[in-house]
Amino acid sequence: MSLIARTGRPVVALLCAALLAACAAPTPTPPSPSVPPPASLTPVAPARLTATPTTPRPTVVVVTPTPDPPRGVPSTGVVTVTYTVLRGDTLSGIAAGFDMSVDDLARLNGIDNPAFIRPGQGLIALEQVSGNGPSVKLLPDSELVNGPAAVGFDLSGFIAAQPGLLRTYTETVDGEAMTADRVLGRVAEQASVNPRLLLTALEYAGGWLSNPDPPRDKRWYPLGNARATITNSLYLQLQWAAARFNEGYYGWRLGTRLQVKLADGSRAFVGDRINAATAGVQNYLALLHPRGAWLNAAGAGGFIETYRRLFGDPWARDAGPPLAGAPPQPALTLPWARGETWYLTGGPHAAWAAGTPWGALDFAAVRTWGCRELDDWVTAMAAGPVVRSGLGDVVQSLDPAADERVGWSVLYLHIGTPDRVPRGRQLGVGDAIGHPSCEGGVALGAHVHVARKYNGEWVNAVGAFPFVLDGWTVFEGDVDYDGGLRLGEQRREACECKEPETNGLTRP
Repeated sequence: MSLIARTGRPVVALLCAALLAACAAPTPTPPSPSVPPPASLTPVAPARLTATPTTPRPTVVVVTPTPDPPRGVPSTGVVTVTYTVLRGDTLSGIAAGFDMSVDDLARLNGIDNPAFIRPGQGLIALEQVSGNGPSVKLLPDSELVNGPAAVGFDLSGFIAAQPGLLRTYTETVDGEAMTADRVLGRVAEQASVNPRLLLTALEYAGGWLSNPDPPRDKRWYPLGNARATITNSLYLQLQWAAARFNEGYYGWRLGTRLQVKLADGSRAFVGDRINAATAGVQNYLALLHPRGAWLNAAGAGGFIETYRRLFGDPWARDAGPPLAGAPPQPALTLPWARGETWYLTGGPHAAWAAGTPWGALDFAAVRTWGCRELDDWVTAMAAGPVVRSGLGDVVQSLDPAADERVGWSVLYLHIGTPDRVPRGRQLGVGDAIGHPSCEGGVALGAHVHVARKYNGEWVNAVGAFPFVLDGWTVFEGDVDYDGGLRLGEQRREACECKEPETNGLTRP
C-alpha cells in the first residue's frame, strides 16, 4: 500500500448518466509551521516592507477561449456516493444525513443487522445532485498541471517580491525547515500541480501574497480547509488544495467525476462545454462556498480575476492539452535486477494521492516484511537523469530536456534514505535507484511504488498509454490496488501475498 489507503473506486450512478466519486486523501506527518496555535495567538504587527518593491502587475489583455464541444453533463440526477464510517457513527445517523431511511440504507449495503457497522467500513448512499456550474472556461489545461508551461517560472523570485505573509513564512516539514518557496515548490512537484495555480488559490482564499498580517482564520486555513487535522500548516493545506484540483481535473479527463460537493453540503454538476482544468477549479471552489457564492467564484469575474491580477491572462500561455501528440511510453523494464523475483502487491491505484488516476503499481522484494531496512535494490526502468531525489521520492526524466515537467518521466516512491541515488546522476537501464522502504507517504510495508507522467500529467495505467514493463501489460481490477499484469498467456494478479504463480515476476 502507498500514499492512500486501499479503497474501492467509488461507484457513481446517475438516473440520467454515469458519474464517479473520489479517493481518500494522503496523511503526511503534520509539520511544524511558523504561525503559532490559536489558543496562544497574539496580534502580530504588520511587517515593515517599505524597502521591498512589489512586482508590477501585468497588463491583462483577455483572450476569450473557444468553448469545448458539449459533454452532455446533466443538470439533475441521483448519484451513489461512498461514505466511510467513523467512530461513534450509527446507521440511523448516517441515513438521516443522506435523507434516506435506515431500511433503504441497510438494503443498499446488504446489512442484515443495522446495529453492527464498524469504523472504516465503506457504505454506499444515494444523494441528489441538481444544477450546474458555469460553462465558462477559466484556464487552459497546461495551467493546472506542473508541465512545460511552468518551466521558467521563477517561484522564489515571485514570492520574494510579494508584500504578504508568504514572503517571510517558514515551516518545518518532515523534520526539515523550509521557506515558503520550498514548501510550495514541493507540493507542486509532488502533486504535479502548476505553482501559479497554487499561488492563486493561496491569495484568493487566504490573502497571503498581498497581506502581511492576515486574520487568524486566514493564517490557520490559508487554502480554505478548516479541518483540525491540517490546521496551521501551509504544506498540508496546499496538499489538500492540490488534491482537489487534481480530483476535478482527472475526473473530467477520464469521465469519472462530473459532480462536486459544495460547502453547504449539497451537490451540483460541473458546467458543460468546459475543459479539465476548469473542472478542477470548480471542484476546489465548491468546497469553499455555498451554491450561490460558488457560481460567482467559478464565473468569469471570480477566482480567475485573482489569477489575472497576479499573472495576466492564462490563455496567453496556453501550451495545449498535456497529452496531445504524446509518443508511446518508452520501453521500461521491471524495477529490479535481472534474474530476481519480486511480487506485485498493488495493482493500478492513485499515481500520487487522492484525485490522481490509477497510474501506479506497487512491488515488494521477496524478503520484505514490515518496514525494516532492506538490502534489496530498486533499479532504473530506463536510461535518463535523476531530476529529483529526497524524502522518499526519486524522479527520473526520460526526455532530452532532463526536466520532469517535460515529456516522459517516472516516479519511484518509498525509496529509503540510505544509498538513495542523488539528483543529477545519469542512469542506465538497471542502475541502482535505492532500497525499498516506507519513506515518503503512508506504507504498511517496505516496497516501491512506480508511476508515470507526461508533460506533467499523471498517466493512467491502462488506456491510450498502457503501462508496460518488460512486455508485461497492466490490466485494472474493479477496485484500486486490484488488477495485475499480462504477458501472452501468463497472468499475475496483485495480492498482499508472495506466491510465485499468483503475483511473482522475474525480470528476464
